[in-house]
Amino acid sequence: MVSGCDVTNPGPVQQQFLADPASQPALVEGAARMVAEALSNVSYTSALVSREMFPGGQTGSLGHDVRTQAGYVEPGSFGGHFGDVVQARFIGEAALDIFSDLEVPADPDLVAGANVWTGFAQRLIGENWCEMVVTGADGSPGSLQSSAGAFTAAESNFTAALGSGSTNSNLINAARAGRAQVRVWLGDWSGAASDAGMITDNSWSFDSNMDPLDTSTRNQIYFSNSDDPYRAFTMLYTYYGGNNGHAALGPQFMGYYEASGDPRVKLQHAPGTPLYTNAGLQAYGQVIYLNSLRYGGEDADIRLASGAEMRLIEAEAALNTGGDFAGAMATIDALRGSITSDNGGTLGRLTGLPDPTNVATAMSYLMRERGIELWGEGRRWGDQRRWMTGGLGGDQQLADFESTSASSIFTTASVAPEQSICFDIPDSERDANPNVPTVS
Repeated sequence: MVSGCDVTNPGPVQQQFLADPASQPALVEGAARMVAEALSNVSYTSALVSREMFPGGQTGSLGHDVRTQAGYVEPGSFGGHFGDVVQARFIGEAALDIFSDLEVPADPDLVAGANVWTGFAQRLIGENWCEMVVTGADGSPGSLQSSAGAFTAAESNFTAALGSGSTNSNLINAARAGRAQVRVWLGDWSGAASDAGMITDNSWSFDSNMDPLDTSTRNQIYFSNSDDPYRAFTMLYTYYGGNNGHAALGPQFMGYYEASGDPRVKLQHAPGTPLYTNAGLQAYGQVIYLNSLRYGGEDADIRLASGAEMRLIEAEAALNTGGDFAGAMATIDALRGSITSDNGGTLGRLTGLPDPTNVATAMSYLMRERGIELWGEGRRWGDQRRWMTGGLGGDQQLADFESTSASSIFTTASVAPEQSICFDIPDSERDANPNVPTVS
């Protein structure tokens, strides 16, 4: 007997129905949704490794294993993060393949959107993985190759979006901004500056939508530290939060937010009796909880690109193409001068460094300013790797909280030899793909 609640699973959607006009927007939204899932998780994990935040010792729900908290990513780990970005790329590319075979062309905005989301998925791979795997055109398993190929692919996607015929200004700006970002990695500084210069509104941004109705797409940085019930990390001991009055070892230093009132990295001590993070940390004991207010809720979107970042790309391009440190500093100072400090007045020039008289000093300012502007957006780890291998000198000024600890999981160097610079291809891919060697 069949009741009214009985249902039959129809199985996967047949390929021919994906080309239906009613299905086409869902393909683009599917790519956007997977980018959101990838970005939320990658932003949180990479913030620990890149020292944007200080670990509170949480290893359970919304926490990380001890080695990751110390800056070391186990080979073969974080298969979920890898699966997210690969799915985002696959869905976007599948949409574009379907659109290319249509007798009646797809809406230009859909074509542009599919290219934009695929491009940002590629950028996420390139910035956060040192290697990538690309499946063959016939569906055969791919082999390991440098993730630099992801930037080349992303550039093609963003260029295709600009040539799609779309008149959606937000998508057009997203394509220009995304292409500027990947051209930085490709060393095309004139192209990067040209694209960046097309976006003149510093307040513009292209955001990935965080949806708290799905635990996979909520803003994990916010949720993991929302104080109800999680306090998984702290901003204490970082460049942004300082350690005044709290460090048992190492030099005392005032945090950047306290000194500047920069609203981009706003912090807040819990009122009343000091709170501590959910867990303890070897050699620190309980860690005092200092929260970031960068995101205001589980639904707080995460930027993929912004007009403000375009100014910093222009500044870095000036340093790389003509050694114009005066022009680069003028751009950085103008950006800071447009921001009102929580302490009153505008931010003004960064302090703690001499006036730039060479490219290296100006580069130090640039690297620090990107760390402020792009906090919590999953960009810092990639920047650190990019500057380690192809920068113009200067000091990255990485937070040296290792030297304040006697813990064996930390080392005495600001950049420990074992500190990871990217995610590894996970065991899930290595075990399933005969072309990718396994790791012990």
